[in-house]
Amino acid sequence: MGAQSAETALTESRDGAAPTGTALFVGIDVGRHHHQVTAIPRERMEDSAWERAGVRKIAANVIGFRELLAWLESSGLPPDTIRVGIEPTGGWYSRTVVAWLETYGYQIDWLQNWAVHERRQLILGKQTKTDALDARLIARLLYERERLGQSRAFLRPAYSGTESLRMLVRNRLKLVNFRTRYRLQLGAVQDVLFPEFKLFFQARSTGRTARLLLERFGTPAALATATPEEVSAVLVGEARAYALGRRISELQHLAASSAGLTDDIDQLVRIQGWLLRQLSIIDKEIEVAEQTLGEALESWPVQARQILHSFPHMSILRSAVLLSAIGDVNAFKTDRQLRKHLGWYPEAAESGTSVFRHRLGQKGNRLARREIWLWVMTLIKPDCHPATFRSYYRRLRGRGVTGKVAAGHVAGKLISVLFFCLRNIEPCDPDRHARALGISDA
Repeated sequence: MGAQSAETALTESRDGAAPTGTALFVGIDVGRHHHQVTAIPRERMEDSAWERAGVRKIAANVIGFRELLAWLESSGLPPDTIRVGIEPTGGWYSRTVVAWLETYGYQIDWLQNWAVHERRQLILGKQTKTDALDARLIARLLYERERLGQSRAFLRPAYSGTESLRMLVRNRLKLVNFRTRYRLQLGAVQDVLFPEFKLFFQARSTGRTARLLLERFGTPAALATATPEEVSAVLVGEARAYALGRRISELQHLAASSAGLTDDIDQLVRIQGWLLRQLSIIDKEIEVAEQTLGEALESWPVQARQILHSFPHMSILRSAVLLSAIGDVNAFKTDRQLRKHLGWYPEAAESGTSVFRHRLGQKGNRLARREIWLWVMTLIKPDCHPATFRSYYRRLRGRGVTGKVAAGHVAGKLISVLFFCLRNIEPCDPDRHARALGISDA
């Protein structure tokens, strides 16, 4: 609850009169279980009393929404004179309250996610963030847009599939992280039970083929005493690893002479079996997640998908990561804003009052930032075609720019091109972009 009681009339002014016909600015800070709501009349906005406006806590269910409607109706104002602002944050939590209010004729204005943060820093400095404070700031931004014509902080409702796609992308990454963790643990067990296993499989000692072999032969002794035909049935029959199938005698010799533990290893073998089962399950779940991502992308606007796939080395997964991070490209006025949102922007590193160097900024969408880095690493490889971005990278390196810094510049240019194509609904044209970059040998 804010400075005012929850029962206070919405149209109360400083002299106690109820200003009929006065517009009401409503800010909603979204939460999973409860929303914080403030409703501030124009008079309170103009006399700076808005910072002390009451904030009401409503439940994110039918009881709370009915309470919210009754509270707004108590103002005596028709819905078309009331402005409601909300941030598209909190996953899907904002959808239910928005749909409810729109049903009863209230117009919803969506704010950029960064707008409230910037306004809080400007007006209140480093004051501690609270949900009540953010609700007031959302209402204040509504007033400033109407009074001062400031519309930069607002956006159109994002495509409805954005949050779904974002959830799928994040959950797939979590599965990949679990797989990485379990493979590292499996490698640690191998180091004790069968340290020579890595000599045979080298970098893929926890890959699918190696795991199939461990599922069938859990210890070096079991592998050493198996017949070549039994080992071949796994390596060649199941894994289709024909090159390894020709080295079965080498593998069994390593198993027979292994320095791995042989006593009191029951627990280790049991742990190894559990890790192998978990990895098998996760591999299947990652396949399902990637299939679901592809199906989710099919419902995305066709133009956006076609433009993304006109870029070199674009995959379904990469498209999903970028689209889920960007959402509506029209929410960004410039390519610079998009670069900052995706985490590719310069930031001054200061010491006291001196700026002694610049570094890559620390904010932005982490998944998109990582994906763009991987994309750049592919685009600058010697065998990548077209060579537009590789030529740009080499030109920077020729000027003495370090590898990482040059790759960062390539990432920035790549995002700028992506912004241009999405905003103008034009496919990627390597020749045109090469000319824009001043490159003649792309």
